Amino acid sequence: MFSTSAVVDSSYAVGAGVLLLWGLVDCFFGYRIFRLAVGLIGAFVGALLVSGLVAQWLGGDELVYWISLATGAVLGAVLSFSFYLVGVFLAGFSLGYVVAVGLVPFTGPAVTLLAGAVAGAVTGLLALVLQRFLISAATAFGGAFRVALAAVFFVERLDWQFYLRSPDQIPALLVGCWWVPVLMFGLGLCGLLVQLRSSSARQAGEA
Repeated sequence: MFSTSAVVDSSYAVGAGVLLLWGLVDCFFGYRIFRLAVGLIGAFVGALLVSGLVAQWLGGDELVYWISLATGAVLGAVLSFSFYLVGVFLAGFSLGYVVAVGLVPFTGPAVTLLAGAVAGAVTGLLALVLQRFLISAATAFGGAFRVALAAVFFVERLDWQFYLRSPDQIPALLVGCWWVPVLMFGLGLCGLLVQLRSSSARQAGEA
């Protein structure tokens, strides 16, 4: 008999591993592979949504679970590639949201979400105008955030999906685990500098 808990445990570990690798690549090479990253974001979100819905409707059949995961990933990737500018806006939005939630001490989940949404909307609109710099910043810090969530799973054994689904709980995570914001912002800054240096060198070579 197939165990639903076994699938959940393995999928959490596999998902955290994917989150870690994806975060590192996005952090240091985000602008160069941004179109691919947009597809990966769509694939990741689509896989989570479809597999979650299928698990609720059809129960814990292992084959059905993995088929739904793959189907959701394909659908999400196709939709993301079809809406590139939406991906640019979302990348900028994620930058503003992560920075606002991580750096500003808000009180209460409603205020946290509102402040993050406002900051994200501003940086999302700026990303449409200043694509190169803000895409580099968004992918660097967004990738660093994914690395931090994966590290939380492997080090603290905390549920990384919980923080993706409940972003209002991220400030509590940052306060409770002091090394998480240090890792997130330190790695994000390094990634941004690497991307900007690479972009400048590439422009100089083309000139």
